Amino acid sequence: MVEPVLECPVCHKTTLKITETELDIPYFGKAMIYNATCENCGYKINDIKFEGNYPVKDKIKIEKPEDLNIKIVRGNRGTIRIPELGLSMEPGPLAESFITNVEGLFERFLNVLPLFDPEKTKELEEKINDAKNGKMKFTVIIEDPTGVSHFVREI
Repeated sequence: MVEPVLECPVCHKTTLKITETELDIPYFGKAMIYNATCENCGYKINDIKFEGNYPVKDKIKIEKPEDLNIKIVRGNRGTIRIPELGLSMEPGPLAESFITNVEGLFERFLNVLPLFDPEKTKELEEKINDAKNGKMKFTVIIEDPTGVSHFVREI
C-alpha cells in the first residue's frame, strides 16, 4: 500500500492522502483500488481499475428476470445508458467507480429521481419498476474510453 500526500484539488492544502490496494476479487479478477481523502476539507474520491482488456463499448440485452443479476463494473469515466427508458449515467468530476448488478443500477437511478420534477418522474419510476420486475426487455450499454467498465456475465 502506497500513501503519498498531495495537494487537494478543493482546498489546495497538502493534505490529500492517496492509498492504493491491490486485490484479487473472486469472479472479477485482479483489481487496484484507489482512494484519495483530504484530511483538511474532507474531499474524497474512490476508483477501481481492473486487470484485463475490456472493450470501450459493450452492451447486454435484459430479457428475463435472471438477467437482472448480471454484474456491472463501472469505472469513474464510464457512461451507462438504458435507451428504452431514456436513462443515462454520465461521468463527472466527482464520479466514483462501483460494482453492482442491473437491479442495483435501477436503485441508483431511483435514488436521484426526487431531485427532479415529480410530475415528470412518476411515469419514469413506473417504467423502472416494470423493468425491475421483468415486465419489459431493455438494453444496458456501457461506454468507457479507459476500458475499465464492463459486464460480468457469468458467475
